[in-house]
Amino acid sequence: MRGRRVRLADAFPTPSQPRGAALVEMLAAVTLVAIAAAGLAATAAATAIHTRLERETAAALWLALGRLEAQRGQPPGSGSERTVLAEGTTIDSTWLHEDGRGLPAKATIATRWRDRVLVFDTEIWP
Repeated sequence: MRGRRVRLADAFPTPSQPRGAALVEMLAAVTLVAIAAAGLAATAAATAIHTRLERETAAALWLALGRLEAQRGQPPGSGSERTVLAEGTTIDSTWLHEDGRGLPAKATIATRWRDRVLVFDTEIWP
């Protein structure tokens, strides 16, 4: 008994689509991919900026606290210094250590970089 021959296209029918529908689907997919890529690029750029700011802030804080500890063991006075980080950011530090004349001495340390300022005001007991 011989079977009936069936074409492959007849065995697995595909839904009929209007002419050009594949092109519209491809354009929609390309548009979605472009939007996703732009979102990823924006996120990566923001992450890089925040990482740089965090690194600079940590360095400025470390320099300010180091200067504060140095002021505890030094006689009253004032001064300034400039530190350049590895990536080229310049951190300027100024300090003022005033004698308290029997009261706690006052120390002010200001650290500046880019458009940011970190200021510590404290008292140092004799």
